[in-house]
Amino acid sequence: MGETMDERKILLQQKKKVNKQKNQRTNLMNLLPKDISIIIEKSDLITSPELEWILNKVHEKWNYELHKGDFAINYSGFRKEFSWEQEVIHYVQGIGIEKKLVYMFLGIDDCPIFLVDGNWALKNFNILWDHINNNDLWIISQDFNYGVLVSRYGGYLEHDPNPEEIIYAITIWDN
Repeated sequence: MGETMDERKILLQQKKKVNKQKNQRTNLMNLLPKDISIIIEKSDLITSPELEWILNKVHEKWNYELHKGDFAINYSGFRKEFSWEQEVIHYVQGIGIEKKLVYMFLGIDDCPIFLVDGNWALKNFNILWDHINNNDLWIISQDFNYGVLVSRYGGYLEHDPNPEEIIYAITIWDN
């Protein structure tokens, strides 16, 4: 017997999701400066369901505690927190990683994962990050042995509060 209605519905939803993810690449290409959009245009795309599998692997690495309250305390050796965009950019651009293709995930709606050169992603972090309004931007090696996860949270750091009550957190590992 053929597919059930439910299976067909699931497949259709999956297709819609993938199409939205592919369209988001086009939106980004129109949004970003030419030299950057060319790289995005040429990069391999990872869409659902593989996209969810990759993100889940990252969460699994941190015992599903990544965006939880105690994460900063439990994993303080892997975590840096900043109040200001400039500090984040300065820190991220000082990170060195091998010249290898990495997963780059932009935390904007329906965004696919791009396969890009890790050094390129770090070097152009400020431009990419600015064009997605400082939303989450994750750079993860394909073997999950290293990563740089820039996330944005509400709140403020006691020693240097941002009046907009934003904290930028960078989770970084290399093992």
